[in-house]
Amino acid sequence: MKKTLFALTALAAAACMSGSALADTYSFSDISESRYSWCAPQIEEMYDAGYITGYEDGTFRPDNEVTKLEGIALFARSMGSGEEANADLLELAHSQYDSALSTCGLSWGQDELAYMLYKGAFTNADLTTYITGSTKNQPMTRGEAAVIITKAMGGEREATSSSSVTLDYTDARSISSNIRQYVAFVTEEGIMNGMDDGSFSPDGTVTRSQIAVMLARAVEACDYTFEKVRVTAVDEDASTVTLSGSSEQSYEVTEDTSLYIKGELAQIGDIPDNVSAVAQFSADQLVSLDALSEESDTEVIAVFNGYNTVGGIIQVRVTVGDSSTVSTYTCVEDVPITYQGSPATIRSFKSGDSIVLEVSDGKVQSISGGEKSETISNATISAIDIGETDLTITISSADDAYDGKTYTVASDVSVTKNNDSSDMASVYVGDKVTLTLEYGIITKVVATSSVNTVSGILKSVTIANQPEITITVDGKDQTYQVPQDCTITINEEEGSLYDFRVGDSLVLTVQSDAVTRIRCSTSTITTTGRVYGTVTAVNTSYGFISVMSEDSDIPVTIFCRDNSTTFIDEEGSSLKMNTINTGDIVECRGATTNGAFVATLVIVTPAAD
Repeated sequence: MKKTLFALTALAAAACMSGSALADTYSFSDISESRYSWCAPQIEEMYDAGYITGYEDGTFRPDNEVTKLEGIALFARSMGSGEEANADLLELAHSQYDSALSTCGLSWGQDELAYMLYKGAFTNADLTTYITGSTKNQPMTRGEAAVIITKAMGGEREATSSSSVTLDYTDARSISSNIRQYVAFVTEEGIMNGMDDGSFSPDGTVTRSQIAVMLARAVEACDYTFEKVRVTAVDEDASTVTLSGSSEQSYEVTEDTSLYIKGELAQIGDIPDNVSAVAQFSADQLVSLDALSEESDTEVIAVFNGYNTVGGIIQVRVTVGDSSTVSTYTCVEDVPITYQGSPATIRSFKSGDSIVLEVSDGKVQSISGGEKSETISNATISAIDIGETDLTITISSADDAYDGKTYTVASDVSVTKNNDSSDMASVYVGDKVTLTLEYGIITKVVATSSVNTVSGILKSVTIANQPEITITVDGKDQTYQVPQDCTITINEEEGSLYDFRVGDSLVLTVQSDAVTRIRCSTSTITTTGRVYGTVTAVNTSYGFISVMSEDSDIPVTIFCRDNSTTFIDEEGSSLKMNTINTGDIVECRGATTNGAFVATLVIVTPAAD
């Protein structure tokens, strides 16, 4: 593949020479086809890419020697130091390495060197070797170029993994042992090919024309692109990460993929989800991923305690929840701030005010808030989430300041529903609400529901923490939440969701988007029942399983099909019939009709390993 890449580079050069290059339409006055046919296309290509520049008089001066600092800077640019997607990494790089760079007496090149240090391509020892004092302005030798190119391309580990290498150059014996592996790497990659006489000439100096060719070959070989992305999922078992940028896609993490958190090496299990990151690709392969924060992006609802500014950057002091600990959050530059829904400054806040911080990449991206108590009117509940410790409500509103926001409900919340005292169990998705908040926590809910009756044919029932029922009405499917206090009657007798069969005719009493009563008077159920035991056979073709119950020596045949029976595991997650295996423990609920037990619900517990 490396030979092919080199051949493609040569073809690209030939193609370039056949067009505008042959007409001597180069960007520099001293580059012509007659004198520099071997490097002119690459000089033009690297100039167009923004990696190299000329002099103020419009010349390139191809025969000038390249200094060590110039050579390092060129390869840092080609490896991404100037990419817009890497701006956050460059900021982190400066915060970590500016102290070390301050001793080097630099008038330029700080960005490129900080980037090389951050990416691990350079070390502090390399600064001493190539940059300290007057060294940085000395000509770069070809041997040094081999080392620097290898480091910039991330090939040092591969290059130094072999203790002995064979070089075909005529002066191979004069190439010192400390650079032989690097020379072998750049030769194998097709970046450096030696001189016309067959020598490598490690002590020879590198000219601007030569480094332009090396640069073009390295760019072609690496084929790097960079993108600011969001990590939406991390699967440690499958060794994949899902990234959302210009598109959302999962990428395999191999032993060759470098993972970082703010520049520190990390394992896949360390990478948080819902965090911004910079992804580096070569073709379609993920080369590296650098998370910009150790924690997932979050919304902090807190009490304002004060602020200070450092170098024009706001640092906000807050207390969260019942904690007495004061936490400090650093804001991005020119952080947007609203108070009581209007544009404001941080000086608008006073101690004790409610404040909401949107935190991403480890910094506050926006600030909003107001007085301790706040009322939100004319909102609609779009989601209710029953968590392990908290109940949260998400609302929609015509006011952009509140639309799509999620709020935690206080444990002692006061609830009024349709002008009567009530509780949160009677508040449903779709209810119109007025919310009273204290420090961003809902302390009072005034809700109203629209009530109507809906008739349809049962299509499916989802049994979970928040059960749902789907019915078909006039050819269209409609899904409703089923609260715990929903009243269910089947043939005028008390029933449950487990008793329904697909195809039953139902009449629903609906408040907002929730069902408060379900009536079924046409069910074909004749005798309800329950069978519990071990699966001894499964036949998906004919739609039955055989179950050996606890109190029988003869297996019971249970008829069930994917389109008429609900299959779930103990957690309430949906299953298919073909996932049931011999030895599994099942609880079958249904009815005996015409002597056959037909299951409407099968709860599956997998057999122990």
